[in-house]
Amino acid sequence: MRIDTTYAPSILFALALAACSGDDSGTSDSQGTTAGSVTATATDSSSSGGESSSSSGSDATSDATSDSSTGTTTTTTGSASDTESTGGESTTSGASASATMTDATTDPTTTTTTGEAEGCKKVDFLFVIDNSVSMQGEQTALKAAFPAFIDTIKNTLPTNDYHIMVADTDAEGRCSPNTCSHSTCQAANKYACMDIFVECDTVRGAGVNHPAGEAASNMPCDFFGGNRYLLSEDPDLVDNFSCAASVGLAGHPSERPMDGIVEALAPAINAPGGCNDGFLRDDAILVVTFLSDDPNVEDVNSSFDTYDAVVAAKGGDEDRIVMLGLIPQPDMGCGKGGAHWSEMISLFGERGIEGAICSEDYNAFFQDAVSTILDTCIINPG
Repeated sequence: MRIDTTYAPSILFALALAACSGDDSGTSDSQGTTAGSVTATATDSSSSGGESSSSSGSDATSDATSDSSTGTTTTTTGSASDTESTGGESTTSGASASATMTDATTDPTTTTTTGEAEGCKKVDFLFVIDNSVSMQGEQTALKAAFPAFIDTIKNTLPTNDYHIMVADTDAEGRCSPNTCSHSTCQAANKYACMDIFVECDTVRGAGVNHPAGEAASNMPCDFFGGNRYLLSEDPDLVDNFSCAASVGLAGHPSERPMDGIVEALAPAINAPGGCNDGFLRDDAILVVTFLSDDPNVEDVNSSFDTYDAVVAAKGGDEDRIVMLGLIPQPDMGCGKGGAHWSEMISLFGERGIEGAICSEDYNAFFQDAVSTILDTCIINPG
């Protein structure tokens, strides 16, 4: 831009006034959750000196100037008190210049300053998995999708404090020392029928850490911390999730995932001394995932009962809950039934997401869910 020297003093005076104009200087100031984000649009404001800069004094909110020859924009957040201009250079200085400054060298038009992301500090993940005889492929797909899912969660959410618990959909299942004739009880030398299990192993909703029967781990899962749920600092997190999620096929033929959800989140089971002692935290967001292919309606709790119980578990705050369900979707050619589960998921609005249980690969489902989990995390700062 050429400037007629006849009018140079007036133009320089006008530039100096613009440098002091705060929010009227062509910048936009947007406040995030904890850290300000300042965006400035660079224009051609340099003359023969080719440089324009700003720093802060006492009354301006934000100021942005640009260098058209270098494509560099300097943004200063603070306040300004006095101005001087010399030659082709306009400088604003002040007494108290504690400003946040960003130098954008890659984009000559926009500079954005953002602070450390803030959101939830804790997340509790509950997986309720149908352990009936038809679920081997679905359990395998879940275990295959988990490593990428948890890696994305770690790289996306502003917290690494997780509880991760697996529960199944029945109480005692088909196998016990007194009942061991079913084919799903014969695996690993009838491991599921041995007298080696504790009371919580036969409580629906209790965290699974010793799955048994056909296609199950048939061994105790070595969880770091000694709970019936995983901690994020578990050095073998993925392997231990796989151990727990291998709930097997020896479960009761009456699959009741909504009952499993309700009972896993009940106050008594999460109280001190309960099977899930310490899993559910008041200041965490809750992400529930359930999987079942049952075409029938077996749950005692209705869709609305389940919704009410889950919301009550979070102190009435629905905004702290994400509900994910991999269920039959007859309209998509995936199984039969599932309408009651779909209804329950829909009660959570935009934080309720359903996918097809028939899918051979659950990666896309879980990766798509991360954005909803992140949104829930951000609106619930710790």
